[in-house]
Amino acid sequence: MRHLPTLPELTGVHVSGECVMGTTARGPLALYRYAPLQGAVLTGQVIPFAAQWPEHLKLFVYRYSPVPALVPGPLPPSLLGRFGTRPRDAGGLRPWDQLTYQGWPVYVCTLDRPGARPAGIIDSQFEQLRVDVQVFEEEETRSQGP
Repeated sequence: MRHLPTLPELTGVHVSGECVMGTTARGPLALYRYAPLQGAVLTGQVIPFAAQWPEHLKLFVYRYSPVPALVPGPLPPSLLGRFGTRPRDAGGLRPWDQLTYQGWPVYVCTLDRPGARPAGIIDSQFEQLRVDVQVFEEEETRSQGP
């Protein structure tokens, strides 16, 4: 059985340029949002959690792992009040409560390495989390994946 990669331990978040980044002991790590989520909600569609995706897409979607809720700690003043959490499918492979930013579920890419250039950017799919991302209502994303 193939195991999912271990996530780097995030010790916090910080701003780098126009992006919100994760902080790890080995350096900064890119954070992502799943951009199609907004369009799905606006058109009444539901994006399932990764475990319910078609088999041929699972290798792709499992590259992006939901960021667990962070232990409260010091945040840059520009980020205060922008984070939250949302529950995930308790029966899924990734059942932990997920960090949100401005209502968007936050992900890391398992291809990324702390301190290295982000490898998980896919335009109009998984986009790097920007400080100025438009607010997305958290209630709209509670039962949405990936």
